[in-house]
Amino acid sequence: MSERDQKSIVQLVKLFLHEGYQLSPEAARLLVGDPDPVRRATEVLEHVKKKDSRPYVITADMIARDIKPANESLFSIFKAPAEDWDFVNADTQIAVHGIHPYPARMIPQIACRLIDRYSKPYDLVLDPFCGSGTVVAESMLMKAHNSEKQKLPRNAIGIDINPLALVLAKVKSTPLDPSRLEEAVGDFLKILDRRIYRLQTGKLDVSVPTQETFPNIRHWFKDKVIGELAVIKEMIQAVEDLHVQDFFRVCFSLTVRKVSNIYNSGDTFIKRLSPKELRRHNPNVFNTFRQIVVDAHSRMKEFSRAYHADVWSQVIPGDARRLPISTGAVDLIVTSPPYGEEQNTISYTRWSKLSSIWLGFTPDAVRRSEKLSLGAKADDVSLETPSKTLDEILSQTARANEKLAKSALAFFKDYALCLKEMSRVLKRNGFCCIVIGNRSLLRTRIPMDVVTKDFGGQVGFKIHDIIYRNIPTKAIPWIVAKGETIAKENIIVLKKE
Repeated sequence: MSERDQKSIVQLVKLFLHEGYQLSPEAARLLVGDPDPVRRATEVLEHVKKKDSRPYVITADMIARDIKPANESLFSIFKAPAEDWDFVNADTQIAVHGIHPYPARMIPQIACRLIDRYSKPYDLVLDPFCGSGTVVAESMLMKAHNSEKQKLPRNAIGIDINPLALVLAKVKSTPLDPSRLEEAVGDFLKILDRRIYRLQTGKLDVSVPTQETFPNIRHWFKDKVIGELAVIKEMIQAVEDLHVQDFFRVCFSLTVRKVSNIYNSGDTFIKRLSPKELRRHNPNVFNTFRQIVVDAHSRMKEFSRAYHADVWSQVIPGDARRLPISTGAVDLIVTSPPYGEEQNTISYTRWSKLSSIWLGFTPDAVRRSEKLSLGAKADDVSLETPSKTLDEILSQTARANEKLAKSALAFFKDYALCLKEMSRVLKRNGFCCIVIGNRSLLRTRIPMDVVTKDFGGQVGFKIHDIIYRNIPTKAIPWIVAKGETIAKENIIVLKKE
């Protein structure tokens, strides 16, 4: 690079910093190649200021994708095509990823691309908020979606505190012998059909959950449904192969949601059907379970035939604030943390409660997992964090709603602890990829790219790249009583110094 170009880059960086933005090295080189870099940079800034969600770092792919000047000189300099991170037309339920829904799940295409880009074959990939196991499964498969090119796999560890998430992640990343699974599925469904018929004709007694073991069970399930679910649960508990048993448990969990009295089984907000809808509600438990099992069986066969036998994975219960992993043991972290404290954002515990209790987790165990969630314990300390941007928003919130501000602060303090732990277990020069949206406080969006940059700088992380993507589809409504829900995500790539 010539001395003239170096001076131009310094000038551009100062220009963007003056306006409150950082400029990535690739974006700087892109702009310097333009015949009039300052004019082009001014054009970029004017465009960015009009965006609903302002980025913290201006990247080259953002410029090439979003900004279309009158002449195409800026485009002509950028040789590489802009990447699509929205994946509007992608099948996000591909293979095992469609076995069971889970709130705010990272789509497999994002996980695959990040793993491929920031790790090497047979590296160890960690997801400390593994949810339903997207990252773990993709690490083992490493098949380029929308391409026939086969990539080499990685080893993986998934950690979560939610009991249902652990079951889902384990099943999605545990291959099963296709012929054995086919035989087990066939035998199970045949016997279950007979047992359900005997129950319906009064020839079979089954032990059903009580109000003590399952509070408000008849609020969420009709008596006929409770009996038939109890038959399925009893049969699953008798399956000797524990991996096959877990497979049926996942199918059972989804069945529970679909035959319950929940208004929308795919929603993250749990609401009961209206009295009029309840009178018409007459789910066929056996048919629902059978359809789910047949679909899941097909997906598991695809995974079991595609995964690489020379890699391993572990899914273990744990707390991201205290990771049960040795210092410097991990090559790459890819994760999507909660966007906020459960009481004010998505409650993974409430969403999974019905399935968890039917699967045998006690109500106390479910409550304990909620108490372990990020931000569950608020305190009365001052509203100060390593991020001035966050401090301003928290202070503004506190003036209107002190309780909400303290709840949010508790979450962010826990988020800081998680970043510290992730830095500890990551190898030097390793990457940590965080997919997270900008939650709101009293309708004020919190820029999680800025917060993560400020927090990460305290524990040895530097921003390597930030990618902004639109969320094409979601389970929850786009607009709720509190305002618009999250429609964009930040993909924040940190590098450990």
